[in-house]
Amino acid sequence: MMMTLLSPAAAAHVAGCHQNTIYAALLSGELTGYQRSVPKGRWRIFPDDLAKWLKGE
Repeated sequence: MMMTLLSPAAAAHVAGCHQNTIYAALLSGELTGYQRSVPKGRWRIFPDDLAKWLKGE
C-alpha cells in the first residue's frame, strides 16, 4: 500500500489553517515532516503525523 505524502499547502487545507502555520510547526519540530534535500528541499508530511499534530500529540 502506497501512502500519499502531503505538501505543506495540502496539510494546511486538511488542518484548516494557513500554510505558514504548517511551516512554523515544521521548523519548530512540533510537526514531523521530511525535507527531500537540504537546505531548500520541499517538505512532505505523512497524514498520520499531521493527525497526531492536530490532536496535540
